[in-house]
Amino acid sequence: MIMKKVRPHVVAILVVLAFAFTAIAFLAPFEHGFNFIVAYAAGMLAILLQIPVFKLAYPPETPLKSQVLGYPIHRVGILYMIIQTILSLVIFSVGDSAPPQFTILLCILVLAGALVLGLTAKMAREAISNMETVKNADTRLMKSLALRAEALTTRTSDPMLAQEIKKLAENISYSDPVSSTAIAEQEFKLAELFGQLESAVVGNNPGAIDLCRNVNIALEDRNIACKANK
Repeated sequence: MIMKKVRPHVVAILVVLAFAFTAIAFLAPFEHGFNFIVAYAAGMLAILLQIPVFKLAYPPETPLKSQVLGYPIHRVGILYMIIQTILSLVIFSVGDSAPPQFTILLCILVLAGALVLGLTAKMAREAISNMETVKNADTRLMKSLALRAEALTTRTSDPMLAQEIKKLAENISYSDPVSSTAIAEQEFKLAELFGQLESAVVGNNPGAIDLCRNVNIALEDRNIACKANK
């Protein structure tokens, strides 16, 4: 909601900047030759590109963290606008005394540099966002097992079994929560045994306590494999 309220102000600021740039370009006593046209077009492009850059940096309906990560992209856009504006003013002052090819090349180089920096910042934001997504997804199994083990302690009236389940719940909570494909086999076995334990506890199966110990062994194997693959 905050970003939606900010956008009209951003457009208004850009309109003011475009108006001021145009006023300086045409009211100041500059030579209005070929170099002037190139510099003016490049300067206006730098101002107008701030709108898509702003949208790219701060997409609507995105979490605050993602919007914060978009700041480097926004900063590149502003830096490009400042540099190109200064370059345009210099070209206005020089006029057609500079070779037109040199003027075009300078404006293209500034734009190209901004695009490279902007794409690099965008890739960095996507990489960080993907890392956060993968991390959240990879901790889902262990968090689920910890909650299920905690809930399982109230499903039995056997104090010895309840004690074993409580110990299991603590062991799960102290385990490394991050999963990976390298330990998929160990985690599959752990999840399978835990499911059997739940069924045994709910069904008052006398072998539940042995299953609980087997789950602890499977958890230990999983944690060993987890450390080995760090």
